[in-house]
Amino acid sequence: MRIHIKQILFMAAMACGLASTSAQACKLGLGINRPAAAAAKLPSTVLGDPDKMPSHEPTIVGLWDSEFLGADGSDDKGFDSFYIDGNELLIDNSAPATDNVCSGVWEKTGARTYSVNHPSWYFDTSGNLIGIVVLSETVTVDPKGNKFNGAGSVTVYDPALSTIVYQTTGTLTGTRITPTSSPL
Repeated sequence: MRIHIKQILFMAAMACGLASTSAQACKLGLGINRPAAAAAKLPSTVLGDPDKMPSHEPTIVGLWDSEFLGADGSDDKGFDSFYIDGNELLIDNSAPATDNVCSGVWEKTGARTYSVNHPSWYFDTSGNLIGIVVLSETVTVDPKGNKFNGAGSVTVYDPALSTIVYQTTGTLTGTRITPTSSPL
């Protein structure tokens, strides 16, 4: 016997209505207070009918194979993870001893467009801190949600953050990595 989500919600609404003397006592997990009779009449989009749910635009959230091509000829590739809470983690192809991991934050700034800010420590090969790197990016996810592109800058400060010792701009590209991506 198959029971559909609408049937379960209807039964929950009926049980709540029978068990409660107050119309405000049953919330149905929908974040609203409604009497059982009104809850049973909620539009199917509120109840989660997948055929009637609004479509959502693609998001940056996920894992990406990314690349920064600097105007100075630099080429930095990495795996970039964007988390739903606004945090971001980039692991790039530079030597681990020089610090190839930087975490940052992102926010949505427009339709499929995101602003990213991630600082990173910069070490020499002996492990001495020689600078702080700040990557600033603006990227836009394509309508299908499988690629992004944008522009960014890399600014390197001395360890005291008092002097800019290097700066470049560049372009960014990314391809989404999924559980079935190949070869990744």
